[in-house]
Amino acid sequence: MENKKSVIMVPFHDYKKWLKEGFRTRDAHLFEHFKVNSEIEQILVVNRPVSIAEMLLKRMSWKTKVGKKIAGGKRWILTQIDEKSYCIDFFVPEFWKVAKQRKNWWNTVFEKPEILEAIREAIQFLNMKNTVLLLQNPMAVGVVHNLKEDAFIFDAIDNWLYHPQMQQNKETVERNYNFIMKEADAIFTVSESLKDFFQKGNERVYWIANGVDKEYFQESWITDIEKRKNATIGYMGKIQDRVDFDLIESCLKQYPDHTFLMMGPVYSQKDRVKQIKSRYANIHFLGDIHYKELPKKMKEMDIAIIPHKVDAFTNSMNPLKIYEYLAAGKQIITTPVAGIENFQDYVYEANSKEEFIAAIKRAIEIYEKTENIAEKVAATLEDKHLWKAKVDEMIKIMQEI
Repeated sequence: MENKKSVIMVPFHDYKKWLKEGFRTRDAHLFEHFKVNSEIEQILVVNRPVSIAEMLLKRMSWKTKVGKKIAGGKRWILTQIDEKSYCIDFFVPEFWKVAKQRKNWWNTVFEKPEILEAIREAIQFLNMKNTVLLLQNPMAVGVVHNLKEDAFIFDAIDNWLYHPQMQQNKETVERNYNFIMKEADAIFTVSESLKDFFQKGNERVYWIANGVDKEYFQESWITDIEKRKNATIGYMGKIQDRVDFDLIESCLKQYPDHTFLMMGPVYSQKDRVKQIKSRYANIHFLGDIHYKELPKKMKEMDIAIIPHKVDAFTNSMNPLKIYEYLAAGKQIITTPVAGIENFQDYVYEANSKEEFIAAIKRAIEIYEKTENIAEKVAATLEDKHLWKAKVDEMIKIMQEI
């Protein structure tokens, strides 16, 4: 078809991180489905430039270690991943500037002429036509219009104006958001609140929530024979400021005979985690789990929780874990985070500590009394929540702009 698109992805994460942790993030899922969609001609993933500071301090390689190297320059390499997928890597010999600017370095590095020229050379080498620049990192707006793309789309995953780790860069984020609203041919958002935010400056905003590959989590289903006497309660995800440990501690006290599993890396609140571990024997922190191992690991939990604090930042999000919990056949007890309004059966919203504790009791009773509970929970996920449906919607919009 003449209207096939070639996608230049500038993800928040990048291909090297996907390889390390598994293809578990929104950008990774979109990539996986773009590359098998017949309406996409080619995909070029623009990896984050790696500085000498990161190479020395984090022992990080700047090169993608899989695929075939097909082109490059003095400090960049173009790698072919498969028949129509590619990624480009960069090395930037900077140290002190990275240490000084920290996260703002992302913003300046994507404005560097040598980075932009390398991407242009890669696009030309691949002979990419009908190009769509899909930007998912708001600190990388320097690439916009400098790649001679045919269309520019921004995919908003959360609102960085409220991100706890981006407060020092809030002015830059606000300036970049204003630029995006002015220049984007379309904007995708994961949540309704993000749609409302970006519609202030752009009429072509589309709410496309997260999704799931339903069959991937069928291994997590618990059969009636496998049911545990005391249901195990679990959380899966990065342990950051958004996790409400006061709420978790109340649950630990209320349900001492039930094991609580925390599956994910601890990025913040480390002192609080240490305190909780020392006080309660019925909670276990399992650390980061590669996405390939996640379905098997999630079989160790019977009921899922989302004990997130509710604020402007979390309201802009749409937790992937909602969809993955349901696909894994787990009932969900959650604070009123964005996205749960799309589900009713087996998703229990709690607006207070008391409601959260009571909802766990209800979920335990349903778990114990209901036959084939995992299959019934997973059946509530309609096809419209699959990643394939989300990508089909995105591509339709790409073809219309």
